[in-house]
Amino acid sequence: MADEMQQAEQEQSGHVLMSNISVCRKDISPKGEDKYGHWWTEFNGNESYGWWPLEPVSGLYDTLAGVNGELNGQTSFGGTATTDPHHGDNTDSTLQVQYTGNDGKTEATIINEMRNFANTYNGEWRWTFGWGQNCHTFQEEMLENSNLETI
Repeated sequence: MADEMQQAEQEQSGHVLMSNISVCRKDISPKGEDKYGHWWTEFNGNESYGWWPLEPVSGLYDTLAGVNGELNGQTSFGGTATTDPHHGDNTDSTLQVQYTGNDGKTEATIINEMRNFANTYNGEWRWTFGWGQNCHTFQEEMLENSNLETI
């Protein structure tokens, strides 16, 4: 019943749930593998994108000042051109996504937009108390670019 109410609210608002797009998150774990946590987006369960430092960050200066960034951590973290290193991992949070535009784009078109955004993204990786160009801001920009929001 709750799912039916949520779907009716979405239809009334014009927002459409994207059933094949998930935003995934691992929380910050200072003593664990993911000291900074990580955010990535998965499509259809077989493709994913996240923003990583090109090489392992060597300390606080690199964290705050920034280092070269790379899509999916391909050079140093085991990702590929189409999969984030954490693809398929257990998450601390998995967020659903809804389309907020009103031009009738299909989910396949939106996924292609997001893929194109990811593949043209470039620059540094930097985490300055949540700010900077990092995995979280990459996700926020990718979602905004395609008129999506998490729910």
